Amino acid sequence: MTYWSAEVGPYVWHEFDADRTRAELQAMADFGIRVVRTLLPWDAFMPSPSRIEARRLRDVETLLAIAEGASLHVIPVLFAQSIGDCIMLPAYAIDVSAPRRDVRVVTDAVLQPGGPRDQYTDPVMIDSALSWLDGMLRAFAGHTALQAWDVGHDPARTMRPRRIDDMRRWLGMMSARIREHGERCTLTLGTADIVTARGVRPGVLATALDACGVEIDPALLHSGAGLDARATVFIAQLTQRLLGEPVPLTAGVYAVQEQQPSQNVSSADRGDHADAYARDCIDALVEHGCAAIHASAWAHSGARAAAVPPVDRFPSLALRGLVDISGSPTRFGAGWRARTARELERRPPTPWPDVLDVEDYYANLPESVTDLHAMWEGGVSDDPGMLS
Repeated sequence: MTYWSAEVGPYVWHEFDADRTRAELQAMADFGIRVVRTLLPWDAFMPSPSRIEARRLRDVETLLAIAEGASLHVIPVLFAQSIGDCIMLPAYAIDVSAPRRDVRVVTDAVLQPGGPRDQYTDPVMIDSALSWLDGMLRAFAGHTALQAWDVGHDPARTMRPRRIDDMRRWLGMMSARIREHGERCTLTLGTADIVTARGVRPGVLATALDACGVEIDPALLHSGAGLDARATVFIAQLTQRLLGEPVPLTAGVYAVQEQQPSQNVSSADRGDHADAYARDCIDALVEHGCAAIHASAWAHSGARAAAVPPVDRFPSLALRGLVDISGSPTRFGAGWRARTARELERRPPTPWPDVLDVEDYYANLPESVTDLHAMWEGGVSDDPGMLS
């Protein structure tokens, strides 16, 4: 799961506290979590373009030691990370003359004018990224608590590549540095990279990756889908096909429906739906060969996170946790724990469809994904055991 704190939300590193981290990581381990993704914000780690903030290296060392003591593995996430409509950047990474529609840039929880500079082609951004990565690898490569290095969290949401090949070249550069140290490289895409495309082609990136993740939002298939385990599995299988290589896929899932009122649906029914959604997703994603299933947030977050970006504009981000702000399991978390409390056998991947003309698929979006989804649903309806 991704480390989202009950007290400070995504600002874990801006306000790093060893005691709070120790308590929360131990709670994760007690819950049955085994791997923690932690988003390392650019503004907190690289306030100057050429060197990592020294105290952040000490904080990472502390977190890794705590994780190791709790038998947790860690995946640090670097570079562009989209949280809602926000990306956290230092001043030199912001182009004040080029604001981006529907993208907010934040430094130390304060909104900034302008938009993000291009991490894929801008020399300042590339040099900063390499300095950051090299410093982290020198300090932590080979650490027994590390599982892999993730080089982006839905990066194209806020830092869309201008050309498909820009992201390929950039990822190849970063992946090569990581692999030189004997470490594994992964990248977490967003659902929109799969069903709408935005300068990202999974198949072009696959050879540079040891694993790939995708944050799945079923509502991007059809508005108002809500908690739809079938749509979640469809996106996962389509991602496997678009990768075009046998790259292990981690499917990221979340639920906020249990606390989002809807007409004619009782609170109890919403809770039951969230519980069932977690169970159905885990069962079906394992059945279809996902290498892992990723919960999008550890905890709901409270009033402090609600007052600042990104939660100020996207309150649902504060309601994705496996536990609530008191530490009690949410209904989604209860379903998650019930299924993951036992050992799950990984199945062979089952990408869908069997054959896909990838160029034709991208050329005809969004109609192509709509047609594929209808075909997939037709196949599911013929299988009475699917997601039962």
